[in-house]
Amino acid sequence: MKSYHLQNDFLNVEINSLGAEIKKLFSKKWNKELLWQGDASVWPRTAPVLFPIVGKLKDNEFHIHGKTYQMGQHGFARDMEFECTRELPNELEFTLRANQETFKNYPFCFILKISYKIRNELLFINYEVINDDRQDIYFSIGAHPGFNTPNLNDYKILFEKNEEYFYRLNNGLVDWQNPFLLLSDKIQLTKELFNSDALIFKNLKSSYIDLFDPNTRECIRMHHNYASYFGIWGKGDCPFICLEPWKGVGDTTTHDKNFLKKEGLNTLPKGEVFQFSYVIELIKM
Repeated sequence: MKSYHLQNDFLNVEINSLGAEIKKLFSKKWNKELLWQGDASVWPRTAPVLFPIVGKLKDNEFHIHGKTYQMGQHGFARDMEFECTRELPNELEFTLRANQETFKNYPFCFILKISYKIRNELLFINYEVINDDRQDIYFSIGAHPGFNTPNLNDYKILFEKNEEYFYRLNNGLVDWQNPFLLLSDKIQLTKELFNSDALIFKNLKSSYIDLFDPNTRECIRMHHNYASYFGIWGKGDCPFICLEPWKGVGDTTTHDKNFLKKEGLNTLPKGEVFQFSYVIELIKM
């Protein structure tokens, strides 16, 4: 495990080879650390990558090609050591390849590349999945950065456009049958908001979402490149909020565990490349 750094006049970013996870996102202009720093008693992570699944599998297992595989929530990539395959002053790339350990839980040959690039007050994150197999491969992928919110009740979520609905989880599985009406371009954050776990959005109209502090007028804007799904998660009155763009989603309570019928699954033919990106931008409003 090794730490790598990106730095310019505006940002200081630290990324760990374990999980290729962002560990620090320091704003020099605002003179503050923006990323949750992890607490084992609350949530020990900072910004894990979710691969090859997003969310939870029903009973933590799936069936494919006549076999059953076990996999925990959000997949295994966040707990694996990546190789740093590009190190430039303003850009880093990390690579994870399928191996004997991943084959125990996921029967496909893949190459996962995660790159980070800074420019002014923007951090660009790109995920690239390469099919290194002799057949189609299937996967979901997503991001899960957690941002500091020292006083949760001060913060608002602002959408670019009015959003109609969001959905909840039932014992960790998605409940599409009971949408919650929003019809707004904003959400006031409270600890009670997450009593039933995350808020899940499907096919957002907004191309970006803001985490906004009205007191300081500081805004963390996430451009999510029209992610198919988007999660917003906190934990009671703990001082962080996660903004999570996803290309994939967790199972439903009625799912039959057939991996090929999983909602939000991406299919990648032999030799082809899948890309998904998002951008974190710092704005003073």
